[in-house]
Amino acid sequence: MTFDEKELSEIYKKLKLNNEKIMPFGMHTSLIQACSTQNRTSKQLDKILTDRFEEYREDIKHIPQKEIYRYIEDGNGMDIPLPALVWFAMHSQHEDIDKIEARVYAVTHMYGHRALRFHAALNKALPDGRPEYVMKELNDALRSNEKLQTKCNRLEWKKEQLKSDMESVKEDRSKINTVMEEQKQLNRRLASNLEKVGGENALGQIEDLKKEIDLLTEEVGTLTNELLERDRTCDITSNELAQIDPVSESGTENIEKSIVLDGMRVAYVGGVESLTPHYKEVIESFGGTFCYHCGRCIHGKKEIENLVDGTDIIFCPMDINSRAVYRYIKKACKIRNKPCHFLRSSGLSMLIRELENHAEKYNYTS
Repeated sequence: MTFDEKELSEIYKKLKLNNEKIMPFGMHTSLIQACSTQNRTSKQLDKILTDRFEEYREDIKHIPQKEIYRYIEDGNGMDIPLPALVWFAMHSQHEDIDKIEARVYAVTHMYGHRALRFHAALNKALPDGRPEYVMKELNDALRSNEKLQTKCNRLEWKKEQLKSDMESVKEDRSKINTVMEEQKQLNRRLASNLEKVGGENALGQIEDLKKEIDLLTEEVGTLTNELLERDRTCDITSNELAQIDPVSESGTENIEKSIVLDGMRVAYVGGVESLTPHYKEVIESFGGTFCYHCGRCIHGKKEIENLVDGTDIIFCPMDINSRAVYRYIKKACKIRNKPCHFLRSSGLSMLIRELENHAEKYNYTS
């Protein structure tokens, strides 16, 4: 009852009873005969069965040994395998062991008849399959059913979640409709007010103002950085002015003799605004016309292009100016073939030095 045909064959080989090939019934009979007396084979088989059923020992303790046959007959102990019930019922030295053995034999004998009838019924109902495979198919179906039940539960949860989401969407839609209605009313009021203040012309002015605000916002960020740099440069330039002023008469006279701008328009972009009069004085002392631009391109590169078109030479200090100004000036001067000098600092001495270099390069000397 414990071993199927495959296990029976393995046990038979393990016990080394016979190396010849025999039928399962022959192996079954041979094992029973071997266990009819105390010998090495019966002891080995007894140990194998004891190990097999040891896990059910605790479960069977609550069943009186004389009543085990009733559990076999009624099926109340079917959580414990039938061979294990028979094993624990008969594997003892109980005083009524003969009665117990007779009752167990009677019950299992009737079980055998019942099993044969069930086997025949299955054989008839399953002409294309062996009845032995029914349990495997049932177990597979049970596992499949459990998986389907798990998926069903998950789908049910998702269904409830979707219902909740749909309710949320409905609420949001209602809120959106309310907001849209309020927005429509606001648009009507704005349209009415717009007509009062000038209609489409006012709208165009508003768009222009928005663009100007965007440009100003960008320039504010740039100017903030420039102001910090200019504070540092002012200190340096103040020292330079203190050195230049005492020698302005002699130094400028010597330069005037060597540099002749002859009315050329000279643009100075950026730098320190407080030094603008000094920039102008230097340029005009060389005979040039001074043009100043603060370096803030509120109206974009077109403003720089117009400046380059109207001048002959451009000076642009690099310590106080935005990168956009550098790009605009460099590109405009290159297209128009105008000389452009990028100064390392905003100091007067740097301007004078670059004027000398420019005069030597283009031969503006007397």
